[in-house]
Amino acid sequence: MLANKFVVLRAANKFVVIIGATGTGKTKLSIDVAKVIGGEVINADRMQIFAGLDITTNKLSIHDQCGIPQDLIGVVPATTRDFPVSFFRSLATATTNSILRRNLMPVIVGGSNSLIHGLHVDYFDSSLANPFALANYWPSLRFQCCFLRIHANELVFNEYLNHRVDDMVDAGLVKELKDYFDASSKLGWARPTVSKS
Repeated sequence: MLANKFVVLRAANKFVVIIGATGTGKTKLSIDVAKVIGGEVINADRMQIFAGLDITTNKLSIHDQCGIPQDLIGVVPATTRDFPVSFFRSLATATTNSILRRNLMPVIVGGSNSLIHGLHVDYFDSSLANPFALANYWPSLRFQCCFLRIHANELVFNEYLNHRVDDMVDAGLVKELKDYFDASSKLGWARPTVSKS
């Protein structure tokens, strides 16, 4: 029954958008949803867009992707100084169109609200630093979406995050960060930023 409902959504070119705090299980859910509906995942996490720091940013291994393509992960060079939301909007729109042409459904996942907002609003105004600070802000959307927001019990969530960080340290987090900052200082890299434009 669930699969049939999602087939109807795909036929109408509707999207699934999964949002929530870091570590709540958005990526796992995106893979599970994509399997059921015939989807492909588009990353909207501003840190995972940059190349490198795979452990630090918790990028999925090929094995953990379970055969579901993960778009817009590690596609921007780490040396990029500025990554405006408008650039993400262009990249994600092109990726979305490619997915739809293959008769698949885009599953957008991430914790970067500025990127989610920038992709989905009908009219994107880069001059607004925080559009949600405006009273009665209800933008029209370019696409029809099913928004799923994940929430976790705080005690369970905190324990999970502690284990997750321990696992990341065991996987080489400290060395990865040391290597990154050593290379940064030698090459004069600046820390990448995501601007609102």
